[in-house]
Amino acid sequence: MLVEEFNSTCPLYEGFEVWEIESLTSFFNGNTILPTIFRDQYNISVAEIEEKRRDIVDSDYDIITKLLGRVNDKFFYIFTLHDKNHLDLIEMQLLKVMNFGIDIEKIRADCVYAIIMDKRSS
Repeated sequence: MLVEEFNSTCPLYEGFEVWEIESLTSFFNGNTILPTIFRDQYNISVAEIEEKRRDIVDSDYDIITKLLGRVNDKFFYIFTLHDKNHLDLIEMQLLKVMNFGIDIEKIRADCVYAIIMDKRSS
């Protein structure tokens, strides 16, 4: 599931991991359920992406976002270099609200990133 307003809701989550997604191939290799969700969402298999890519109007970022939004057992906060979400994370790091285990300011421009987390038990 996707997380909104992470800067104000971060205390609700734990077990943070930053996932660097270099391509759709690496994205689908990252979790075995993602190809199944892709098939349900787009009515084609992951093996058909290359041949049918022009039929999918969504960008790689949109595909990643839609599919992670349908994963029910984890929470995700998606960002790319200097988008609003990334700028919020930089501020959180500078204010020492969060330690991401990496320098969140220094990410690659050619990747999509997702913070993977679990919701804390109440």
